[in-house]
Amino acid sequence: MSRAFWLIIAPLVLCLVASPLEAQDWQPPSREMPTMPEMDELASNWLGPRARWFAGVASVSGVEPSQLNAVGQGLSGTSRAQVVHFNDGPIPVVVWQDRNGDSRADIIEIYRSGGVIIQTIDADYDGQANVVRVYDASGTLLREDRL
Repeated sequence: MSRAFWLIIAPLVLCLVASPLEAQDWQPPSREMPTMPEMDELASNWLGPRARWFAGVASVSGVEPSQLNAVGQGLSGTSRAQVVHFNDGPIPVVVWQDRNGDSRADIIEIYRSGGVIIQTIDADYDGQANVVRVYDASGTLLREDRL
């Protein structure tokens, strides 16, 4: 094969290989799970106080946090969100869920091309992340780390 062929193909192959490796290396910025936003915060600067939880998301999801639109579902009887979808158009990029109503995220999922690639989980609801799962593009679990 010609040298020109390899100069064109090599960068494409590297892009395909780099994405799963980056996802495998991502870790949450802290074991402390973030506080769920107030519903009215989602219309304003939702990213500011939560910026550290979006550090590195672009390398995993392929979408910059500044491009995300936050849409929440409120927790009944409060002004706090129970589920927040941080979307790029109609496609979820990051989803936060407060499953037990304590105002902290219990599961954070990062998506790439519509499929979950990372999950950070507070499995015992103590406010601390204790499991990180990494998936490949087909949804196969690659790794589960206990924190």
